[in-house]
Amino acid sequence: MQTDSKIHDWRIEPREYARQEERRGRRHAYEHLDPARTALVVSDMVPFFVEASPYACGIVPSIEHIAGALRDAGGVVAWVVPENEAPLGRLSTEFYGRRSARRSR
Repeated sequence: MQTDSKIHDWRIEPREYARQEERRGRRHAYEHLDPARTALVVSDMVPFFVEASPYACGIVPSIEHIAGALRDAGGVVAWVVPENEAPLGRLSTEFYGRRSARRSR
């Protein structure tokens, strides 16, 4: 994995918080989340994608932190990843790209 990852510096702008507070009377859609009934769905954070993107590498620590905290609180973490077999047959190269399609065989 690359070591020159970019720090994930995404944030919600104050104007968006203000808009939600005006609309619903509070900042967040839900006042309370029950961890036992909560799931974090992580999609496509697979090595061939993450390794190619310093930005994706930069969000891995945040994903790991949130996933660990949710698991510790009794929640579920679901990882959505491409199938191990090449599901598209001869079209796998077109869909994944030559290098990644070879890895999925």
